[in-house]
Amino acid sequence: MEKGQLLEAFTEYETYLASLNTRVNSDEDAHAPIAEGKWSVSEIIAHLGEWDRFMREDRLPLMKEGAVIESFSDVDAFNRKAVENVKTTHFPSVLANAQKQRALLAKAIEEMDPSVFKAPFTVGSHQTDAAEYFEGMLSHDAHHRRQIDGFLANRA
Repeated sequence: MEKGQLLEAFTEYETYLASLNTRVNSDEDAHAPIAEGKWSVSEIIAHLGEWDRFMREDRLPLMKEGAVIESFSDVDAFNRKAVENVKTTHFPSVLANAQKQRALLAKAIEEMDPSVFKAPFTVGSHQTDAAEYFEGMLSHDAHHRRQIDGFLANRA
C-alpha cells in the first residue's frame, strides 16, 4: 500500500467517525453492548482511538530500517485499560478523542519520509514495513466498523 492510499483510507475513516455523530442517537445507544458479551459502540471507538495514540506515540518512532520491535505483550490488558472509563463518558467526547487521535496519526504518517515508510523492520519474528503494518490496522478498523454498522442497523 502506498502512503497516499493509506492516508485516503484514514480520511475515509475520519468521515465514518464523523457520521457517528448523527447515527448514534443517544448515550444509551452508544453505551449498549453491540451483542451479548461484547463491547458498546463507545467502547469500540475508545479502543480504536487508544490504538491510534499508541501507534503514533509508541510504535511509529521505532519504525526504522532494520529495527527490531518487541511484540505487544498483553493486548487484552491494553484493551481493558482503553475502555475502563468509557461507560461514564458522553459519546461525543469519546468520538472527538478518536477523531483527534486518528488525525494526529495521519499527520505523523504524512510527515514520514517515503523511504522510512517502506523501510523493513521486524516486530517479534515478523518482518514488515510501515505500509504493511498500517494496512493491518485498516483491517482492524473494518472489522469494528462492520460490528458497529450491524448494531446500528438493528437499532434503527
